[in-house]
Amino acid sequence: MATTTLATSAAVIARPARAQQASPTAATNEVTHFSIPVQPLAAAISAFIRRTGWQISYSSALARGKTSVPVNGDMTPAQALRRLVSDTAIQVLVNAPGSAALVSPMAAATNVADDGAVTLDTIDIGAEHASKIDHWNAPPAYSGGQVATGAKLGVLGNTSVMNTPFSVTGYTSKTIMDQQAITVADVVANDPSVRVYTTGLGSSAGKGDSLRIRGFSVGASSVFFDGLGGIAPLRLIPVETMERVEILKGPNALLNGFSGYAALGGMVNVVPKRATDAPIASVTASYFSNSLFGTHIDVGRRFGANNEWGVRVNGLFRGGNTAIDGQFAELGVGALALDYRGGDFRASIDVGHVNSTVDSPTGSAGFGVSPDVLTLPAPKASKQIYQNWEYAKSRSTYVIGKFEYDIDKNWMIYGAAGYRYSNEAYLSSDIYVTDKLGNASASAYYTPFNRESVSAQIGTRGEFSTGPIDHKVSLNVASIFDTMNYTGEYYGFYNFYTNIYNAPRIARPSTAGLSNNPPKYWEQTFPTVTLADTLSFFDDRVLFTAGVRYQQINQTVFASDGTISQPAYGDLAFTPAFGLVVKPLEKLSLYANYIQGLEQGPTAWGGSNRGQIFPPVRTEQIETGVKYDFGAIAATASFFEITQPSAVITTDAAGNSTFGVNGRQRNSGVEFNLFGEVVPGIRLLGGFSYTQGTLTKTADGTYDGKAAIGVPKWQSNFGIEWDPGFVEGATLSGRMLTTSSQYLDQANTQKISGWTRFDFGVQYKLQAFAYPVVLRARVENAFDKSYWAGVDGGWVTMGLPRTFKLSATVDF
Repeated sequence: MATTTLATSAAVIARPARAQQASPTAATNEVTHFSIPVQPLAAAISAFIRRTGWQISYSSALARGKTSVPVNGDMTPAQALRRLVSDTAIQVLVNAPGSAALVSPMAAATNVADDGAVTLDTIDIGAEHASKIDHWNAPPAYSGGQVATGAKLGVLGNTSVMNTPFSVTGYTSKTIMDQQAITVADVVANDPSVRVYTTGLGSSAGKGDSLRIRGFSVGASSVFFDGLGGIAPLRLIPVETMERVEILKGPNALLNGFSGYAALGGMVNVVPKRATDAPIASVTASYFSNSLFGTHIDVGRRFGANNEWGVRVNGLFRGGNTAIDGQFAELGVGALALDYRGGDFRASIDVGHVNSTVDSPTGSAGFGVSPDVLTLPAPKASKQIYQNWEYAKSRSTYVIGKFEYDIDKNWMIYGAAGYRYSNEAYLSSDIYVTDKLGNASASAYYTPFNRESVSAQIGTRGEFSTGPIDHKVSLNVASIFDTMNYTGEYYGFYNFYTNIYNAPRIARPSTAGLSNNPPKYWEQTFPTVTLADTLSFFDDRVLFTAGVRYQQINQTVFASDGTISQPAYGDLAFTPAFGLVVKPLEKLSLYANYIQGLEQGPTAWGGSNRGQIFPPVRTEQIETGVKYDFGAIAATASFFEITQPSAVITTDAAGNSTFGVNGRQRNSGVEFNLFGEVVPGIRLLGGFSYTQGTLTKTADGTYDGKAAIGVPKWQSNFGIEWDPGFVEGATLSGRMLTTSSQYLDQANTQKISGWTRFDFGVQYKLQAFAYPVVLRARVENAFDKSYWAGVDGGWVTMGLPRTFKLSATVDF
């Protein structure tokens, strides 16, 4: 798209010839109808130009990384333009009819001459302008504001959804706030290819937020923090301190490397909040049923002659009784983000602390079920099943430093380093159901553990051409060092009988003599080198990405006396990937990829071999798909096949359980996603997925062709937001989540029923004492459906009970 640039340091903005696509009257004070959705600021300005014919002048740097405010209704062009930039601190200077300049507050104060002319440095005139990909700031929101136009893809950096050969979705802070989300699990539940197995706020043991993406487990310990692995807080990540939650579906070894346990089905990356050009100061008070109260403070400022220095502070405390009878939860969070953005150099430091406590938590593993119990109705979702004396306590502290430096206009270097320390302790129980009446045996366990991780990377990205072919090259060197102090010796130190439908109260077992300082359990190091190149043909109509990652995997497991209990494991792996994007039309992308996944082998979390660590496992994916951007709404469809070794707990007739890797699992499926603002004031977010999980190469072929455990064939989400025109400032929302039945065992004799859940919400924006206020109310699982949320390793977990959420946010 053509762009005109005045490269003089003393360019005076004069009124040039008017664009031809709008009538001359649009450049006067005549009222005009506007319908410009949320989008990158440069694109919104172009839409304004097309509608009005105005000449708009502004600097490239001023618009970079900013998002517009939606403009809908009848107003003058000047009013519309000021509203368009009202969230950016940019000033609008109208210096002639049909001509305006967008400037920073300082430029507005110092660069206006007596005759009204504006003097600036480098000015872009006209429509959207091409520039380097912004790898530092989160990609802007798409129309409707619920999802982003791109996401961070590991070594490839920020990439447009339409230009990537992978299936990726980035949920914005608007979605987080409007849905009153607490943890990552609350946000990713919007995706039809994702189902939440446990949530970190209410569960026990180390799983925390546990998901299934494309039918495979993804654990909380595998979440990336702004593209850096091994640093995010364990168990749960409070998303109220985050700007984005991004999901990449499918294996991702090339992009992100050896990501720890449970990440073969996909990857989740969170992007922390940063100070924006407009000052931020907000306080949110919240109430969740039954009596969980919270307060969140969010303050951000930029300083310096060009707003180059930024600080963002988030503080959060939430405590009280949850919607589950007898359960108490407490969450405290502090997060500080400092950043500097100069012309060629950008840097940031993030420091945070997360402290959570849950009394009478739900078990992280859910319920085991005897093989002769073929169906098991779910207990009432709000009913207390676990004992009053059970608890889960977790603390995580992290610090991350990052930088980028532009060597020239085509090459940059970047780096990041982080440290995380986590301290956790659980007194909880695993429950094994023995009959269809809900009678069960329970094993209490006490688990203290500490985990310490250091992660670092350095890399370079560059662009060059070889004849008609353009290249975008990425080279990355990274390593993660991880140690964990843990012992399984306290598992099953106390056993008792219970019933999942009518649980008796059991006396607290004594933990006297159980040490709070566990011995070292493992040491792990994962050094890696990655090289990738994206080749561009025919003016970016064809994009081909190829790369390979070299990964070393070193692991040592210790016994409680400090001796090595399992032989030190050392291995190396080359994990290649290929991706192709073809754009026969400007708004249409066809894509395909082949990529591998690599993760730490599973640890036996139950059974007679509890604590055994299996060798690393590798998986492969082949995927094809199509993406179409209609302008204000976008649709994507993908077809995939993923294969990986399968792990499961098997139980014989005598009740003896063993955790093992038995055969392979192949998940084949199709996904469809839809998002955006279909018409002004109506936003859609949802889709469906169909997945056929099949077991292959099982021992003696016993279960070949059987359905994989915990893989529902159908999942669908449908979410809608509506701004009723007759009530200004109001928004109504609704969401339906549907999941089909799932098998508990490889023989496919045990099954849990499918379920459908409905969520509803209302939001109202108003002014109170000259301050903007947003009131939100939401009910999740509105009809109080009791259901099994999912299956993992043959164990089932309960769905969430009906939960009411209320909040009020005041911006100062």
